[in-house]
Amino acid sequence: MAGRQRGNGCGSVTKFKSSKGKVKYRVRISLGTYLDEETLKSKTISKSLGVFDTKAEAEAALAEYSNSPYDLETKVKTVGDLYKVWSEDYFKKLKGDSSIRTVTSAWKYCESIEKLPLKKLNTGHIEDVMNNGYVIIDRGSHKSEKRFASVNTKCRIKSIFNLMLDYAYSHNLVVKNVARLFDVNDMRKEVDYSKKIKEPFTQEEIDLLWDNLEEIPFIDMLLVGIYTGFRPSELCELKVENVDLEGNCIVGGMKTEAGTNRKVPIHPLIKPLVERRFKQAQGYGSVWLFNDRFSQTGVHVTYDKLRHKFEAIMAELGINNRTGHCLRVTFVTKAYEAGVPEYMLKRIVGHSLKNNVTDGVYNKVSFEQLYEAICKIKK
Repeated sequence: MAGRQRGNGCGSVTKFKSSKGKVKYRVRISLGTYLDEETLKSKTISKSLGVFDTKAEAEAALAEYSNSPYDLETKVKTVGDLYKVWSEDYFKKLKGDSSIRTVTSAWKYCESIEKLPLKKLNTGHIEDVMNNGYVIIDRGSHKSEKRFASVNTKCRIKSIFNLMLDYAYSHNLVVKNVARLFDVNDMRKEVDYSKKIKEPFTQEEIDLLWDNLEEIPFIDMLLVGIYTGFRPSELCELKVENVDLEGNCIVGGMKTEAGTNRKVPIHPLIKPLVERRFKQAQGYGSVWLFNDRFSQTGVHVTYDKLRHKFEAIMAELGINNRTGHCLRVTFVTKAYEAGVPEYMLKRIVGHSLKNNVTDGVYNKVSFEQLYEAICKIKK
């Protein structure tokens, strides 16, 4: 059996005899090397491109492979390359921009290893960007600060590498998924615990928001969240075309089947706020209800922008231990206190009724009834 010598990584054409005695030519290409943990020797990982009847056919197949970009090995050399090809495929499966931003925001913390050769990536690199990766936050007036990944973001980074290296393994780009060699169970417990202790805004804190409505920008957005139950990400995705001021209704929502495109009543207390935002959006020529005309990155208030504004408002008012999700928690709490029936409340906030056949199938409720129920909520 003989083969033609080529440079390392260029592949090979090997002559052999088949079981029927016919001369054949096998084409192989190298996918890289790995360290055999038992022998401590480097071994080559190869892949067959097929068996051919003539040497000319084999040579042509190898040449086509070498010159064609169809195989990922020709264009994925670094961790950054892998993220690019994986994300292009992965983002097509996601429902909306919010889900995509969740990934792209977490990936920003991984900038330090983007140029690292994929073959050299190990668990240490991944743990390092989780614990020490940071982004630069512009505070204006030539001020900036480093922001390190939160526990939530660390878990998200780990998830990205899990999925990204699963993709790489399935395409023979790596010999194993090093991200799955360690877990983040302790981090996940911390995240789960933090989710469990979300508290509603107190009445004093709500009054503080109302008192500063005209003094601090974007407090109105928080109040709309408190009196509608929309998630922060859902607030950011509300469109002008889905606001019916005459019918006191906003159509919006995402995340779950029950929560997508639900009809939410506009509470009388926030109707002036919604009307003002509606007119502003029309004046800006924006399709989005909430906008920031002073933003240098587009007028639309995205989830990341709202998160920063929320933190700034809380700091200025001296309100501690509150997150964006507390707006939704506050709505649900106030609705219960006002005596809004649970089956109505679930329809407004987008929680499933599938496990309650009576309310989900037989208990029909009109939008007018939902509006009347919401009006029971006082300031």
